[in-house]
Amino acid sequence: MKRGILFAFTTLLIWGGFANIAFAGFGITPPYVRNETLRPGSEFTQEIIIVRSDPVEDLNAELTMNLPGIESWFSTDKGSKFTLPKGESQVKLHVTVRVPDNAKLGAYNGNIRIRTFSSQPGSTGVSLALGAQIDVNLKVVDQIFDFSVHRVELFEAEEGYKKWWLSFPGKIKFAIYLENTGNIPAAPYRVQFQIYDVSGAQLLESAENTNALETTLPFATKKIYAYLPTWLPPGSYLVKYDIKKTETASAQSGQLSLSILAHGSLADYEGYGFEGLKLSDQLSVILPGAILLLGTIAFVISRKRKRGKRRPRPRREEEDDRYEPSQPRPRPRVSTASGVVDLSRKR
Repeated sequence: MKRGILFAFTTLLIWGGFANIAFAGFGITPPYVRNETLRPGSEFTQEIIIVRSDPVEDLNAELTMNLPGIESWFSTDKGSKFTLPKGESQVKLHVTVRVPDNAKLGAYNGNIRIRTFSSQPGSTGVSLALGAQIDVNLKVVDQIFDFSVHRVELFEAEEGYKKWWLSFPGKIKFAIYLENTGNIPAAPYRVQFQIYDVSGAQLLESAENTNALETTLPFATKKIYAYLPTWLPPGSYLVKYDIKKTETASAQSGQLSLSILAHGSLADYEGYGFEGLKLSDQLSVILPGAILLLGTIAFVISRKRKRGKRRPRPRREEEDDRYEPSQPRPRPRVSTASGVVDLSRKR
């Protein structure tokens, strides 16, 4: 019985040792390509990290795809065969899915297997056992508009200023780190600010973004900016913000601290131009310019009409001005030895 126990223990020890050689220290993360919001014509890329704990030699890697009906949708940045270099414990593999425009709606599944083997001559072949599987779970659906906000950032601003009769507001810069979780380009509907005194007791000003918010492509994360005007003086304030996903639905709301400094305090600060003026100030610039432009156009048209009138045609030099238009001109005649011949008569 003791011999049986010793034999079993030894067998497990040997098997466990080889298991560690073959499988320990090799893996992938994440072990899947998964997307349930693809639509016909869309594109999606998943980054897979291949990890080795002991990269003592180059390893050859080979991909085998088991993707019934959708294999043509898939490609990788390394092809189907590549090398895991010696000394690199992590190698990135990008798997891209391009859904055809005529793809049918529905679920698609399969897998991609990665197997590795030594590139060194005379290898023991143990590395051949190193491998992993990437599970593929896709859904092609109709259009989906959705996004999530990872975080926000509020920058210092300067107070507004006056130039001539125009009042230019301060420009608040608000950054949004947005991830598009839908399958069509997306952007917030609006950004709204409620600006309070530093204690949050008194509402001092309300503002909305004045710029068109940039869109983010499907399955991408992007930093976008909203710009909001303020006519508040220098000081510290509390901002309650609301990022609207639609006119009625909110994507994220919260509160931040805002510092407004004196005009000219910040290096490389870009304030508002014409677009930041109030409507009354904009009209005070637009109306005189429009009147001047219309007057110039009317003057040019009038001059062209005067020049376009037909002038009387100047008479030719051979025409005799002694005869009035109402009097018949004498017929041309030639004197000959036999008399006068009227050249105007027909033969």
